[in-house]
Amino acid sequence: MPDSIKTTRIAFVVAAGLAFATAALLLFIFFSGATLIGWGTERSSLLGSALLGAAGIFLAAGFVVFGITDLFIASGIAKGRPWARYAGIALAILLVVGFPIGTVLGAIALMGLLGRDARDWFGFLPPAPQTPRVPPAGI
Repeated sequence: MPDSIKTTRIAFVVAAGLAFATAALLLFIFFSGATLIGWGTERSSLLGSALLGAAGIFLAAGFVVFGITDLFIASGIAKGRPWARYAGIALAILLVVGFPIGTVLGAIALMGLLGRDARDWFGFLPPAPQTPRVPPAGI
């Protein structure tokens, strides 16, 4: 495996780890907030606390899905699957938006997936040469 592909794979694994850590942090923050508001008090029935709890769970679930996707793509990159290159490019573009760490990880992933080594690693086949068509003679 070329070094640029290894680096790309590592960037996706690090992004997955950060996504899982973010999900855990969100769950901690939102459940701590729910505990401070109080589960069995009058304040717990407020609409705001219900929305905060649901929002925290949905955000954490979204980050977990993002992390699982990162690991799945990293596995495909390690095996040289062509679909992993395209999925990795799409995910790297999404990572670039997450300033500052996501930007660095996304740029590293894009450089690896769009470089020369990627064409060899993922089995890029150049288009077959076209032979010119010769019209039949005498017609």
